[in-house]
Amino acid sequence: MSNVLPRTVRNEIVHQLCEGNSVRAVERLTGVAKSTILRLAVAVGEGCERLHNVLVRGVVAAQIECDEQWSFVQKKQARVVSTENQEHGDAWTFVALDRDTKLCISYLVGKRDQDAANAFMTDLRARLLVAPQMSTDGFGAYAQAVGESFGGAVDYGQVVKQYGYNRTPDYKYAQTRGSKFIKKTTIIGAPTISNINTSRVERFNLSTRHTVGRARRLCLAFSKTLRGHRAGIALGFAAYNLVRIHGTLRVTPAMAAGLTDRVWDIDMLVDAALSAPVADK
Repeated sequence: MSNVLPRTVRNEIVHQLCEGNSVRAVERLTGVAKSTILRLAVAVGEGCERLHNVLVRGVVAAQIECDEQWSFVQKKQARVVSTENQEHGDAWTFVALDRDTKLCISYLVGKRDQDAANAFMTDLRARLLVAPQMSTDGFGAYAQAVGESFGGAVDYGQVVKQYGYNRTPDYKYAQTRGSKFIKKTTIIGAPTISNINTSRVERFNLSTRHTVGRARRLCLAFSKTLRGHRAGIALGFAAYNLVRIHGTLRVTPAMAAGLTDRVWDIDMLVDAALSAPVADK
């Protein structure tokens, strides 16, 4: 890919994608053809996934928050018929966030089912050095997935938000936050009840919708292929961990977690992604 585009143009394209621009918007900003941008985005995104698998290991995280973020590929699930590509439809991004360093430890793009939850928790467990306290929402597949992957080496609780409680005419924009709205439940071990929370990972999901165009709602930037969607998510998460300085920490999440000693720039990220070795199949 670097033989096709000048290095400065290549890196500018990736920079624009990391700022949440759609492929068409990047085409207008850079003058590079859409097909070339898509090939570059997939190559860099898949390289970012390989880079994440190598770099984010041996993590010490005392408190972890997990959540799933909805998106879709090609069309929404209700419009997918049995005769077409079953990669189309809902594409959920499972995310595990270190509450203290804000590091995205693990992520997985797939359907919102037991198999995806099991694979996600298995990957998360392989990246950790400690037995954490973990918080998730009330998705039913988590309890089995956490139990199988962590056994007793976790203190795990769930947060369930009861949106049907005490609705008012303006509930869509001003949810009630009374004592009955949030229910916290211990699932495994003995988690500290006050620390069972998913607010940080939900805030991370909001940031993702701003910086990854494919995750944005109600627009035309949605992914047309699952491969492209996974690459786009991987690029966005790599930029979040390594390039973007967190407003509260004043360093990047990777620096806060001790995985790197410097703030990366887009040039460094692209070079590392494109040089990341492909695993033998």
